[in-house]
Amino acid sequence: MISKKEEIRVRFAPSPTGFLHAGNVRVALFNYLFAQKFGGKFILRIDDTDKERSTKESEDLILEDLAWIGIKYDEFYRQSERIDKYAAVFEKLKAEGRVYLCYETKEELALKRKTQTMSGVPPVYDRGALKLTDSERKKLEESDSKPYWRFKLDDTSAAEWDDLVHGKVRIPLNTVSDPVIVKPDGDFVYTFASVVDDADLGITHIIRGDDHVTNTAVQIDIFKAICEGKYPKFAHLPLMSSMDGQEVSKRTGSSLSVINMRNDGMFPEALINVLANLGTSNNIDYRDNLESLIKKFDFSKMSLASPKFNIEDVRLINKKILAEKTFDEVKSKLQASLKNLTDDKKMHALWDTVKGNINKLSEVSFWDDVFHGKMKMSTEKLDDTFLKQMLDTLPSSADFDQWISKLKEISGKKGRDLFHPIRIALTDLENGPELKKIVQFLGYDAIKERIKKHIKQ
Repeated sequence: MISKKEEIRVRFAPSPTGFLHAGNVRVALFNYLFAQKFGGKFILRIDDTDKERSTKESEDLILEDLAWIGIKYDEFYRQSERIDKYAAVFEKLKAEGRVYLCYETKEELALKRKTQTMSGVPPVYDRGALKLTDSERKKLEESDSKPYWRFKLDDTSAAEWDDLVHGKVRIPLNTVSDPVIVKPDGDFVYTFASVVDDADLGITHIIRGDDHVTNTAVQIDIFKAICEGKYPKFAHLPLMSSMDGQEVSKRTGSSLSVINMRNDGMFPEALINVLANLGTSNNIDYRDNLESLIKKFDFSKMSLASPKFNIEDVRLINKKILAEKTFDEVKSKLQASLKNLTDDKKMHALWDTVKGNINKLSEVSFWDDVFHGKMKMSTEKLDDTFLKQMLDTLPSSADFDQWISKLKEISGKKGRDLFHPIRIALTDLENGPELKKIVQFLGYDAIKERIKKHIKQ
């Protein structure tokens, strides 16, 4: 239960090292919905402690993606601007004996883990650095070794919490390694910096993927060390996987990257409707907006099974949303993308013709090319006699019902035999928008010209 007196403060903390993908958005969305439902604050923190991989370009895209989705943040921070806070807390822990220097190389640690595993022992760091003699430590310090710092866990206790998704969780701290918190180059590690930030910013609930469960156990012990035993509440979301085999990652080329969904003409409503209801008992209603999703949000409706994300579900929802969009709602985007039309009236007519037959806004450009003769002609051979009958019966008004009635009477054709050749003659395609709408859009002169092109000379 959430107390009405409790001020809810959540955070979304992406690393600016790539592109936001559907999995990131799901975490951001759950944090936002939770905060909004209980009148709380949504804090955006850019976790840019990784100097080598973090870029301003990635940060800018993160901000653009969140704005596109409709998620607004109440406060904004960058970890790179908070180093002094980490240093101060680190010095406090050092004075209290909760951190210690280590000297093992990556290769030495890998060998230790391998030996432990082969011996049937859990691959937990053995605190070898604490067993060094003064002379051994001095020798290492005088060598080229690159020491780093670990936080000393209270390995006689266990981390316990009531997870908002998983229920009671208990992890003995002697089953996990003391975490590295300062790297050899002096940079603070995310595990530590995140706790300092969450404590300093008053974060009350941490909502993230369940791949962080073990990490949470470690961080709770750090919270206890710096916050007099207090720590936030946690909700660990079952990790999402992709049904189409794509890696849910920050890869540029993935259709699961938000930037590519945006560029592809997806509407944010389509994505958030799928993600907000994925893995829950809620039904998807494509008309839901953020406000209605806030009302439906409830951790108790969430399954513990890993949900399968299918980009085709987003496309299906997007198609339904597109079919109900007015021209005015898409006008600016069409003006920026269509090459063959500049007239608003004709652009409006194109939109009304194709909107029920597209999955994403970018497909309008395809039909723009089709209707303006920019496509290759179909190789399907059409009957010249029937083509001439099309021309003879075509009224100057391009009235579809009148045309079809006369053509049916003269040719004796009906069903597919009647309509399929007309579609091929007009679009060079097997499928597409309703034929009546195509005729209305093209008009008499364009229809006549297209039919003539198919007649053998």
